[in-house]
Amino acid sequence: MNMKSKEVDYFDLFIKAATICNRAAEGLDELMDNIDDAKEKSLAIHDIEHEGDEAYHVVVHHLNRSFITPIEREDILEISRYIEDTIDTIDEVAIMFDMLSVHSVRNPAKDLMNLITKVCATLVDATVEFKTFKKSQKLPKLLVEINHIEEEGDALYQSAMKELFSSDENALEVIKWQNIFQCLENVLDACENVADVMESVIVKNS
Repeated sequence: MNMKSKEVDYFDLFIKAATICNRAAEGLDELMDNIDDAKEKSLAIHDIEHEGDEAYHVVVHHLNRSFITPIEREDILEISRYIEDTIDTIDEVAIMFDMLSVHSVRNPAKDLMNLITKVCATLVDATVEFKTFKKSQKLPKLLVEINHIEEEGDALYQSAMKELFSSDENALEVIKWQNIFQCLENVLDACENVADVMESVIVKNS
């Protein structure tokens, strides 16, 4: 890992982290499409998660050495940490599918996964626009879209949980899917946290 360069573009580091996050989401989507390969695909996602950790540590490394930053240090750290949280939570879901021996994926989980794929792709677009956040016309719309996707996820999560607890399933299945649904929803929450910090940066600098 080469971190010697004096000039660092934090916005490029955000884009890199969001791209890693998007790859993890795509990997989880593939895992859920073919659950038979859960172990192998889970390990691949875990490798991506390591890349996310490394990207976060690069940001922290540079922040510890930067006297001047383009936006507040706390905002840089929060954006990076929340992107890392999103990747970590995707990794957690992948581990669950393998660890809990899930043999088929329920439709609400697929629906939540579709939202995760969508929100992570939108996050990449948002980080690209964030480079020019003071004049970007697209960024506010992308951040609103991320918030809307998360709200849609909340509604999906609540209906999935209601359906789960009103069924006659055995307790183990209920506990298993309660944890998976919660974790999928946590991915959307973590991604929304990134958008919220970006929004606060726009307000502070307007």
